[in-house]
Amino acid sequence: METAYSMLYVGIMIGFALCIFCCLIRAIKGPRTMDRILAINMIGTLSVIIIAILSLYLKESFLLDVDLIYAMLSFLAVVVLTKVYMGVHREEKIREKKKEEQKKEEERK
Repeated sequence: METAYSMLYVGIMIGFALCIFCCLIRAIKGPRTMDRILAINMIGTLSVIIIAILSLYLKESFLLDVDLIYAMLSFLAVVVLTKVYMGVHREEKIREKKKEEQKKEEERK
């Protein structure tokens, strides 16, 4: 029975590793910034799951503490990336408005 669980844990970890690889491809290809941020969030979530399964496989409870810390850092990273993206997006809109205003002024002259 112990061998069956070991094989199951290894199989699940390999499956999640393949999912992480697919998310990495999505993070690189894009096409939009939000797709990339979502892929990074998914990679963090899958990593947390893999660490939790590894904790069961190795029968080491300290890995769950590492898991919780990693989950908090992953969440914080996604929040920071989203905040930066929103700032960049806001600046682009302001630049577009200024360009439109300049065009309107030139047309008036």
